[in-house]
Amino acid sequence: MEPVTKERLARYISLKKENENRLERLARMKSNAEMPAQRDPDGSKRTGSSGERMARAIEAYMEYEEQIGPLVDANRREMAEIEAAVAALPDPLEREVLRLRYMDGEHCRMLSWREVALRVYDDDDKKYVDSAMRVHRVALEALKSRVK
Repeated sequence: MEPVTKERLARYISLKKENENRLERLARMKSNAEMPAQRDPDGSKRTGSSGERMARAIEAYMEYEEQIGPLVDANRREMAEIEAAVAALPDPLEREVLRLRYMDGEHCRMLSWREVALRVYDDDDKKYVDSAMRVHRVALEALKSRVK
């Protein structure tokens, strides 16, 4: 297993978001495959039979599912390794700072140091931000030393 570095931790949120997006697209494709054919306002069906449309949609769904399966699995394995390394840290504050900074970000960005300090210390004063950054440095060193 490769060591869990700052760079590897930073990839966590992107892997998580990529899996969410791909699985959401797959769910939409499945939903489209299950929908009945749409009708125009005048009541006529659109061109092509609903059976053909459904068959194409199911085929596209199955192809996409097969295509993304290995990638989603690889992302899950990488995320699990990162989670396990963080969970193995003996200090709960170090675990919390790493989790907040790298794993609990919203959308595709990590939480800022100010946000981390607010969640850990209920204060975003400079001394608390500096403290969160100090805990982060110690946690990274602890991760590095666990591999050796």
